[in-house]
Amino acid sequence: MIFLIFALLMLAASYKLYLMKKEPYFSALLFSIPLAVAGLIMGNPLAGVFIGSAILFALGFVCFWLLDKVPNGAPHYSVLGVTAAIVVFVV
Repeated sequence: MIFLIFALLMLAASYKLYLMKKEPYFSALLFSIPLAVAGLIMGNPLAGVFIGSAILFALGFVCFWLLDKVPNGAPHYSVLGVTAAIVVFVV
């Protein structure tokens, strides 16, 4: 449960970075790297952390890349909402 809250906080922080810089790569890195470090601290196996971090990086990159392509408004927030829902179900 704590990891889920931390993942949603990291998604919010990376979204804030995306709004300032408009670069999907850095936002996806901010989303995935702290979650990988938290997974290692919680004692998860190294291979599982690397695979999970790669999946979360890909999810974050696709999300922020799509946010760059869609117009502001309802499509923008629907992409963000779908990403948050995926994070809730994956984590």
